[in-house]
Amino acid sequence: MRSRISSFIMIPSFLSVIIFMLYVFFRSYDRISYLVHPITVSFLIITTISLWILEFINNLIFRKKLQFLAEEEKKKIFEENEGNYFYRFYKFIFHDPKKMSDGVKKIDHGFDGIIELDNQLPMWWVHLFYLTIVFSAIYFFSYLLMDFSNPYKEYEIAYKNQLKEIEIFEKNTPQATIENAFFKDHLINSGKILFDENCATCHQSDGSGNIGPNLTDDYWINTKEKDLFKNIFSIIWNGSDNNPTMRAFGKSGEIKGNDIEKISSYVYFINQKSKKPLIYKAPQGKKITEWSRI
Repeated sequence: MRSRISSFIMIPSFLSVIIFMLYVFFRSYDRISYLVHPITVSFLIITTISLWILEFINNLIFRKKLQFLAEEEKKKIFEENEGNYFYRFYKFIFHDPKKMSDGVKKIDHGFDGIIELDNQLPMWWVHLFYLTIVFSAIYFFSYLLMDFSNPYKEYEIAYKNQLKEIEIFEKNTPQATIENAFFKDHLINSGKILFDENCATCHQSDGSGNIGPNLTDDYWINTKEKDLFKNIFSIIWNGSDNNPTMRAFGKSGEIKGNDIEKISSYVYFINQKSKKPLIYKAPQGKKITEWSRI
């Protein structure tokens, strides 16, 4: 007859396993919020009550069987249950009376004169080995049957969640338009990063011009707006009628309005406020004196 394990250990242990299984299931299908769903909470409450009832019945059966045991068997049961549960658990982990022997087994190789000591493995090592087997089995079947441990599915779920967050952010954050956009000092640094990613190939990182025109002088090919900043914004949004290479980044949706405002702030800064580059492309277009640096 086995020794008793306290209900305050058994019930939380079973509940932990059930909650972990629910977590694996809901996490696999990106429904982790269902863990606090009223139905899930009700299920856990009913499970807890059922475990208490089963534990109570099991305890009655244990006490009833104990009455029919011989005195030696009762004594053995009482010795196994001696001390608190944590002490018995410690003995179970580090000491196994059934496997303990009085001496150490010796293995004589014979031909080389070496005697090998066949020491028993520590119980904590054996139990840890069993634990790795259980964990690997759970992980293996989770990988085969669910998405819990599948890295490709995890990436797909994370990617979809990121797209949802971007969509929510864009809905809650109005994009800049040519009507409400204006130069902002704090957007210059982030605008430079975006300019390097999207515009530096044609205009150089400092705006001095490459296959595209120099953006730091007073000459402009396209003049759609009366205000310099809004003209820069308009060219990036609508593209250039004179050069199809300068496509409509904003109208096509390739660059969002807020990012165009950042790029426009950087271009306005290098044209009006920063030091002119030493090497630059020859002027193109017409000189606009109203937009000249003061």
